[in-house]
Amino acid sequence: MGDKLTLTERIYHELYHDITSQKLCCGQKLTLTELKKRFNVSQTPIREALTRLTESGLVNYCSNSSVTVIKFTESDIRELFQCISEFDALAILFCKNAFSHVPLLYDLQEIVDTGNKLLQEGDIEGWSRYSDLFHLTFYRHAQNHYLDDAARKLRARIDILSAMYYRKDPIYIENINEGHNAILQCVKDNDFNEATAIMRVHLQFNMVYAFNAYKEFEEKQAKGGK
Repeated sequence: MGDKLTLTERIYHELYHDITSQKLCCGQKLTLTELKKRFNVSQTPIREALTRLTESGLVNYCSNSSVTVIKFTESDIRELFQCISEFDALAILFCKNAFSHVPLLYDLQEIVDTGNKLLQEGDIEGWSRYSDLFHLTFYRHAQNHYLDDAARKLRARIDILSAMYYRKDPIYIENINEGHNAILQCVKDNDFNEATAIMRVHLQFNMVYAFNAYKEFEEKQAKGGK
């Protein structure tokens, strides 16, 4: 039982990474036959992993033997970022009520410093991990699992879109990083209300970046992926 769960977890996390990094593209069909060859396992752990990916909102079942990586409409993107901006803002406000802000400040400072360093070195992949950690840190310190659960599925889908716009334009990344630094400064100043305001604007810009990147992706797909 333990081995099977470990195998399912491994397959799930590998496919999760491939989808959110867009190695497996939006709209791409995944069949049980192909996945059995890839992982050299029976279909049981693959089906379990695909079920988890469906629950995470990353794939849709198209038949009993295949799934398709999710696609987005403009409305999907707008609604995703509207929701996650409010969830992130709420997480910040929950942090405001903590007994001490020192643990939050310590974690945010370390994340921002590392992100700044990685960006200066041109390590965009490394920076992107710390960009995600910046947002997740507020949820961890908010200590509200209902909020965390509500945001988790949305964040998985936003990870797909962010993988697209991180590659599109270096200016996007610089602007995102500046937003993180500005939010950190607000937390240092104990101005959590301003931090939430900046977070909302920060994610509105990310929404525009996502629109642009996904439109470019669709145009490339229409031309045969070239």
